[in-house]
Amino acid sequence: MDKYELICYLKSQPIVNSHSHHLPNDDHYRLGIKSVLQNSYVNWCGTPVPSGDFKEEISAWLNAVRTRSYFVWLEKALMDLYGIDERLSADTWDIYDKAIRDAHQNENWHIYLLKEKCNYKAILLDTYWSPGQDNGHPDLFKPAYRINSFFYGYNQTARDHNGNNIQVMYNRCITDIDEYTDFIFHVIREKKQAGCVVLKCALAYDRSLAFGEATKEQAQRAMVKDPEPSDIKRFQDYIFNYICKVAAQLNMPIQIHTGLGLMTGSNAMQLQPLIARNPDTTFLLMHGSYPWISDIAGLTHVYSNVWADICWLPIISTTAAHRLLHELIDVCDANRVVWGCDTWTSEESYGAKLAFIDVLSRVLSERIEAGLLCEQDARYYAKAIMHDNAAKLLGL
Repeated sequence: MDKYELICYLKSQPIVNSHSHHLPNDDHYRLGIKSVLQNSYVNWCGTPVPSGDFKEEISAWLNAVRTRSYFVWLEKALMDLYGIDERLSADTWDIYDKAIRDAHQNENWHIYLLKEKCNYKAILLDTYWSPGQDNGHPDLFKPAYRINSFFYGYNQTARDHNGNNIQVMYNRCITDIDEYTDFIFHVIREKKQAGCVVLKCALAYDRSLAFGEATKEQAQRAMVKDPEPSDIKRFQDYIFNYICKVAAQLNMPIQIHTGLGLMTGSNAMQLQPLIARNPDTTFLLMHGSYPWISDIAGLTHVYSNVWADICWLPIISTTAAHRLLHELIDVCDANRVVWGCDTWTSEESYGAKLAFIDVLSRVLSERIEAGLLCEQDARYYAKAIMHDNAAKLLGL
């Protein structure tokens, strides 16, 4: 099997997408080139999309971002989806804009792209702005329930980085830790009954991922008006250990954002004590812990309850994703690796898929050529990471 044959095979395979923030229906109707870029990672990390339409401003911005993986794969996606031969520039800006706007006049265009162009059979959806939603498309989107707000329910004034507090959201005023953990259990069980299939933790944007052990008494100390930072940490440590037990009991995997975020304390190895204390809980460690990618490989090697979710990584750094996937094939079971786009629009999701296919095809081709993998095993691995692993894990 040469690389071209392998790419054709991979493009034909159905995908269960492990992670997305796909925008609600109405947000897609208004998309143009500027809003597609603004709702993408190209707009991230200090390189905001130009607010005006001045050619000099657009050209300067494109010169700044053009080599970044975020931009490279989104541009490839736009050129492919909209049949545009010329690259995005100040001169072609309006051509891209009209093509995108015209296509999205069909209110189903964004769903068509996901189902037909991306070939997604199911997508795990993290609607952090309203946790646990399926965007009105239950046949395609399977909700993840973001649990960050649980860690900020120690009083009525605390908020996570999305502005949420679970007590405020449910109009509660709980000051006893036992009552609070009972409340958490009922909320998680309720969300599972409503269709949520995984829990999602994005605390790497709020604090270190070093979750120690804490007692009930220590957690109780944070449930006051102005708790000490040390008491808040112990409260959050206690709550995460409790949530891990609930997740195991209800058979709900926990997705955890690793890498980037606050950077300090966001590498996946910080989670090792939590993972070791909870062998019955399934942890999906997301994003390859970039830039500490070997953390993920090491943890999957040692702990059979750890899965590598390489969502986002191929468009963060295609090079890093290539390196990590080689490591994972070396050290991790073939049935514990999954991928997702981690994007807001169908256009960027398609670009993320192109990046993933590029990484997967190159890694498998290189291993076949080196005699480290036979063609049959390469096909098995590809089918597993693209569809079967996530489908089995989530009971889809």
